Amino acid sequence: MAWHTTWNEPPRRPRRSFFTDRGGFLPPGVKLVLFACIAVFFLEIFYAGPLMRWGALSVRGLMHFQAWRLVSYMFLHGSADHIIINMFVFVMLGVAFERQIGTRQFLWLYFAAGVIGGLFEVAFNLLMYWRYGSAALNTTGETFLTLPAVGASAGVAGILIAFAVLNPRAEFLLFFLIPIQARWIALFYVLIETRHVVLGLTHGWTDNVAHAAHFGGMAVGFVWIKFGPLIASGLSRLAGESRVRNEVRPGWRRSDDEAEVDRILRKIHEEGIDSLTPGERMLLQDASRRRGR
Repeated sequence: MAWHTTWNEPPRRPRRSFFTDRGGFLPPGVKLVLFACIAVFFLEIFYAGPLMRWGALSVRGLMHFQAWRLVSYMFLHGSADHIIINMFVFVMLGVAFERQIGTRQFLWLYFAAGVIGGLFEVAFNLLMYWRYGSAALNTTGETFLTLPAVGASAGVAGILIAFAVLNPRAEFLLFFLIPIQARWIALFYVLIETRHVVLGLTHGWTDNVAHAAHFGGMAVGFVWIKFGPLIASGLSRLAGESRVRNEVRPGWRRSDDEAEVDRILRKIHEEGIDSLTPGERMLLQDASRRRGR
């Protein structure tokens, strides 16, 4: 009689990746960004000059193909109050929001808002350079090409707008006293940032804040929540159709996504529901809806 060692072994525990929320106050995505920003800020105390020269975002930096600046600038901050405000809003919204949409999607949204917001800021500075040149700041137009942008604000702006779109009636206490819904906070923020961008383009320099980066981050947050699942579902379907087209053989017939649903269920068992992509979530919802009929 053959002996199988697995007979007396306990069932294997599901594999838990970094993206698995293990409970506690901070989910993994918020924890990663928060601790990274704090660590970099402490490094800035001793190496502020080199870090700013290496990581701050500018038009000139991208003109030299230094694409890493689109990410590195998000971890740099100009002062203590700068990082405190950014991280306070980030944690306040991020803890609940990450657990609502999942860690992977939360991090994708945050970094997409930061990167695209950075591109908005670079485009804005280029427009200011072409439009005003030496007139602004009473100095040369080179200022707009080398003007550094730092901070997590664009990513935080994306989280703020996405949270408000998904939870418009969620209430916050303004100044810890006045209840106000998330949609009104988001609307006020959009109007303020839009005003600064428009005034900058039409009347010249407004202040030393990267309002265009905030505006770009907000746009990403809105599009991600309103249209992201549809876009992801469409891309998943296109990828699936392409894969089927490449693998099809005479006499072979495609099942109704059953194999894909089984794969997703196995993934949930092994890695947790937070590991699902937006496309996988949509496919599960569609399959559940079909079975419900």
